[in-house]
Amino acid sequence: MFKNILALVLIFVLQIQFWGQQLNTSPFSRYGVGEVNDILASPYLGFSNTAVAFSDPQFINVSNPASYSRMRKHNPLFDVSISGKTANYSSDYNGNLNSSSGTNLGLNNMYLGLPVKERWGLVLGVNTFSSQGYEVSSASSLDTSQVSYLFQGDGTVNRLFIGNGFDIINKGDSSILSIGANASYMFGNLERLSSVIFNIPNAYNSRVQYRTSISGWMFDGGIQYMKRFRTVTKNKYYIRLGAHYTLGSDWGTTNDYYAYTFTYNFGIQEVPKDTLSWSENQSGQISVPEKLMFGFGFGKNKQDKTSWDLAVQYEIRDWSNFEENNDIESWSALPLGNYNRMSFGFRWTPNLDFANSNKSILSKSTYSIGGHQTTSFILIDQNSLENYGINFGLTIPLLSSRSFSTMNLGFEFGKLGNINNNNIEENYINFAIGFTMAPDTRYDRWFRKRQYD
Repeated sequence: MFKNILALVLIFVLQIQFWGQQLNTSPFSRYGVGEVNDILASPYLGFSNTAVAFSDPQFINVSNPASYSRMRKHNPLFDVSISGKTANYSSDYNGNLNSSSGTNLGLNNMYLGLPVKERWGLVLGVNTFSSQGYEVSSASSLDTSQVSYLFQGDGTVNRLFIGNGFDIINKGDSSILSIGANASYMFGNLERLSSVIFNIPNAYNSRVQYRTSISGWMFDGGIQYMKRFRTVTKNKYYIRLGAHYTLGSDWGTTNDYYAYTFTYNFGIQEVPKDTLSWSENQSGQISVPEKLMFGFGFGKNKQDKTSWDLAVQYEIRDWSNFEENNDIESWSALPLGNYNRMSFGFRWTPNLDFANSNKSILSKSTYSIGGHQTTSFILIDQNSLENYGINFGLTIPLLSSRSFSTMNLGFEFGKLGNINNNNIEENYINFAIGFTMAPDTRYDRWFRKRQYD
């Protein structure tokens, strides 16, 4: 058994090399360290990520490490998902209406959950913390020529973490108090380009290139409380409370700066000319603010035949305290605002009799819906952009009745900004497809030790 778990860990570590992909096409990703990834796990996307109060033994819930304690004995979990986004962007400045679109798809997360012992769970994980992937341009006239100003950026900040969750109080299914914590190593590269290009043949254009390598630590912790109430009709009602806190952190950076001129050969091939200024391996620091989340859940289990859950959650992070400092004189970060998010989620499982082969897979699936209202940290003319979204999700159990393995689908339809109020807006669809593998080591053939006579 332990050799097989070790093999899973090895596969998990080797997959980290895939975190170098293009994960964004949004012009808003030029702010801060990029667009922060809200899809922490595919089972909760349809629930509008309203998961800080929930501890589901069949899922790995990294929204609150206190939930790790609820993993079942003999049931290690492996969660992997891909996520993507398709969006349309519109802007209206000085009566010039422009639009564009973009689509991206990539590996979102891999988590390995191990029930160390009863009431203690451990999770190893890697996911995308944020990503950049923008290309923004504008043009103006200078004498008889046209000048284009081009801003580009790409890169990701990734998170590699280990977490533990423990039950402080465990009275069976009646009341549980849990705590947990994660230690995360943050790493990645961000590259940003600013170009001035003339439409005159053989003209000397200019470009400034910034490259930042990031490494540092981030720590977070959480607490959860669950209380069950039973009625005379054998129905069970659950109240869940959860809180999660992420400490503010300082990440070290190594910065390269390169300014140069170039021309175009036959209007196509770029030919470097003169170096204007450069510096390498300049030390710096990125300061990321603290984050706080609160959640409340209420649910019903009807005679162990069907169940539903309702949840609300509030999240706040003051990104105006974000700082990016280095010794490059020409660099200045865009100002950010205060972020807050109010979300709700509802999920329903029609049939809890998973071992009954006469029941259809769809009746054993879990259906979820949610929504959120968010004030983003993006400032346009000193005004924060509003973000609204509605979510849908479906969790489908896989075939084995002795396994809690599932396929998880989640979708979010949303809008960021308003072209009438902010002169710019984004209409987007986020989606995630994932699998949670939950073999029972007592029965699953892959974990069974073979014996020979």
